[in-house]
Amino acid sequence: MRHIENFVKNIFKDMPKSQQKEEIIKNTIISLMEKVEDLMEKGLSEQEATDKAVIEFGTIEDYYDDVKKKEKREKRIKTIKHYQNDLFFSVVATIIIIAILAFVNFSYSTGYWFVLPSLGLLFWPLALLYKLFNKRGDK
Repeated sequence: MRHIENFVKNIFKDMPKSQQKEEIIKNTIISLMEKVEDLMEKGLSEQEATDKAVIEFGTIEDYYDDVKKKEKREKRIKTIKHYQNDLFFSVVATIIIIAILAFVNFSYSTGYWFVLPSLGLLFWPLALLYKLFNKRGDK
């Protein structure tokens, strides 16, 4: 039975340490030991039963990949705070760029050509404001 404990601990060694990990290991060991006992009652030797139970259990990738994918997906989801930071950055950057355009316009040429690029540039913070409002509406 020590073989099963070593197998299970080896399989779950890459999981971060937590109370949940210990419970999973404990439950998995109990489950595999019960499986071995059932197979031994059916006439298999202890070694054959252990090998068969381990093979039927599979690998950690069969179970843990879904958990990893879910964690990665949750990390990638932007929060409202991210959208607020994006909006703040875009507003500040837009103001700086418009100021540079106005400076160049008034310093080196006549007319008011900086207005058209400035109007186009205003769509950047407006798009992020739209995303922020949509995110708040999803709550």
